[in-house]
Amino acid sequence: MAHLDCSFYSTSLKKNTRVLVFIPTMSADDFLSDNHINYYRNGAKYQTLFLLHGSYGDCNDWTHLSNIERYAQENCVSVVMPSAENSNYVNMAHGEPYLNYISQELPDFLGKLFPLSRKREDTFIAGLSMGGYGAFRLAFEHPETYACAASLSGALDKAALQDSTAPHIAKMPLTYRKAVFADIKKVRGSENDLTVVLKKQITKGVDLPKLYMTCGTEDFIFPSNNEFYEEAKDLPIDLTYMKYQGIHDWNYWDTHIRDVLDWLPLKHNLV
Repeated sequence: MAHLDCSFYSTSLKKNTRVLVFIPTMSADDFLSDNHINYYRNGAKYQTLFLLHGSYGDCNDWTHLSNIERYAQENCVSVVMPSAENSNYVNMAHGEPYLNYISQELPDFLGKLFPLSRKREDTFIAGLSMGGYGAFRLAFEHPETYACAASLSGALDKAALQDSTAPHIAKMPLTYRKAVFADIKKVRGSENDLTVVLKKQITKGVDLPKLYMTCGTEDFIFPSNNEFYEEAKDLPIDLTYMKYQGIHDWNYWDTHIRDVLDWLPLKHNLV
């Protein structure tokens, strides 16, 4: 597995930023098991999973706190992990346009450096907590880019969570939340409300990605996931919701990112 740490100036964000990229390569396990994937053949491309961190995190989280590198190698899928601060992956009201950066600039930049397939059928997005919201938001806004999107313990009902007393939410400085959403009392019904974006795209008749969501039944964010599912389940979308015992922690996310990888239409080979 090639583990690549890229620092570069983003024209969208107007500052330097980082992204980590995993690229499956020949390994000792491949040799010992006679796995004859030709990683270096001309024109070979990788299916790609954009994997988003949660609040208070960065691009290192998935690499340090889960086994995603091993899972990516086993499934022959590249993984892209950008840093997005506490932006919720939106174009902030008073800050950087992270939605534009991740949906447009980042794929263009990485596509020039690495053999990543740009086909929709080979491109997926997932994230945990804040990143779960980000994965669905990006997938709804750019359905032409992603075949599938997955949320793990996602902050999906963003409006309801603004009044949460859970430490994960309440400890976020109010000034930062206002920088993201402008008026946190007006998230419901706005362009930052996932159900609003989803229904608008359905009205337009766009081909939406397949969706997967999972959450621990003891997680403080479990009610928010249930509320989003109740609003979305009868819409004309392909939505899977899996609930397991667990809380808002890396034991849950490391376990269930494997379920996401099993759910994705991975080819386990180069394309």
